[in-house]
Amino acid sequence: MKTFKEEYETEIEPYLKQIDIFLKTKKPPYSISKTAELLHIPQSEIEHIMQKQRIKKIDQTTFFEIMKHGSSTLCHIFARELYCGIPQYYTAENISYIYNLDISTVLQASQKMGVNKFSPGIIKTLFHFIPIQK
Repeated sequence: MKTFKEEYETEIEPYLKQIDIFLKTKKPPYSISKTAELLHIPQSEIEHIMQKQRIKKIDQTTFFEIMKHGSSTLCHIFARELYCGIPQYYTAENISYIYNLDISTVLQASQKMGVNKFSPGIIKTLFHFIPIQK
């Protein structure tokens, strides 16, 4: 059975790393096409967000503003984490909400680990105990 850890490591984490490396190594302004590629959303969506949010150019700050409003899974995770306030420790409820996982599954995984609050460093361990069906 596949776990959410496997999905996270193949479908989320590599893209977060790409964004991190890009923002650390490239100088702004960033192109709409590259931003769209990194966020996995169409260029037209970037343009719409920029217009709606009155963004003139894409830099480190506005990149995240665009990401907060984007429609991809990656963007949704980011927006939900912002909504939670990027806590120092995450609860099962936070993790369920941020990653759009069934709360009962996350609570069961939490019980298996014997942990009820999670630092960012051990969330992936929790993901190992969350089965997914695809």
